[in-house]
Parts: sequence; structure tokens; C-alpha cells
Amino acid sequence: MKQGKFIVLEGVEGAGKTSQCKRLAAALEAKGIDAVLTREPGGVPLAERLRALILDTEYTPDALTELYMYMAARREHLNKIILPALAAGKTVICDRFTYSTVAYQGYGRGVDIEFIRALNAETVKAAKVDIALFLDVPPAVGFARKGGADCGDRMESGGIAFFERIYDGFKAMCAAGELVAIDATVGEQAVAESILKAVEGVL
Repeated sequence: MKQGKFIVLEGVEGAGKTSQCKRLAAALEAKGIDAVLTREPGGVPLAERLRALILDTEYTPDALTELYMYMAARREHLNKIILPALAAGKTVICDRFTYSTVAYQGYGRGVDIEFIRALNAETVKAAKVDIALFLDVPPAVGFARKGGADCGDRMESGGIAFFERIYDGFKAMCAAGELVAIDATVGEQAVAESILKAVEGVL
């Protein structure tokens, strides 16, 4: 059976990733493509439990502990959802992946980026991303869309300077050709059309 395609959508808070992932899945299904929609951290029970712990403001893990929690969630998600779906010839659409770890824990938290890349490579070496899209919305715009940060979410409580660093990280990955930038400041339908056009190039 032909290997499925692996599509990733990235962006800062309020970029519209979740909505656009759903739109993309529906558009692909309408074309007769079997699509699996999932997210990171999460997607499977253990990874969802880790997600809840990561985002819980009750806990204050340091940057390395946080990084390892993300990697553990990713490995479980990969083994239980992503790799089996790809092997079955399905197209996987993932809301965040390794690029977010580089941006958030590397550029945002200050963990050595090459160390993060090495951990990512070891964790996901069996999976190849066919296209990764960055929904380009500056942090201030993203939070304005949401009505501000969610104070109950430990990541969102990092402050605007934290998210500016994250945004810079994503832009650096776009400049390096790792991510394809999509202008997500325009209307939702226009963004969806740009995403589908980019994705059609790898299907």
C-alpha cells in the first residue's frame, strides 16, 4: 500500500490552526482522500494526559522537564496514531509538530536549539513530514482575536515577549525553508484556499 502523506500546520496562539486543520480535512475528504486529523501534544490518551499536565498552571516544570514531557507525548502519539495511519495510506493532518518544539522550547524558553533538533530527530526518525505550513499571524494579532491570553493555560501565560520570540523562531524556520508561510491575517476562507493550494502540491 502506498504510504500516506503527512501534513503539519503551525502557528502562534490565535493563528486559526485548529479551524484550518478541520477545514483542510473536510476539503481532502471531499476529494476522496482519507484524512486523519490529530494534534500535539495529544492525539492519544497518554499524550492528552501529558498535555493537561504541561498546560496546568499548578505545575512549574523547568524548560528541560517541559521539553521531555513534549517528547514523551510525541513518541506515544507517533507510535499510536501517526505511523499506523501513514502506513495504511491515510493522509495525516497534525495541529503542531516538531517545529513548535523548536519555536516554543528553543526560541521561547532558551533551550539549545541543536539539542532540541537532535531529540526531535531521534523521536520521529520513522516519520517524514511532506509539507509543514506556518499560519503567519503576529502574536499581538493572534491574542486580540482570542480576546487575550488564557490565564489558565501555562503556555499562554508566558507574556507577549515570550510569544514574540516564538514568532521569530517560526519566521526563521520559514526563511530556512523548513516551513511554508501562509498569510493568515486575511479572511478564513482565503486562508483555507491558500492552504489547500499548497497541500495539493504534495498529494
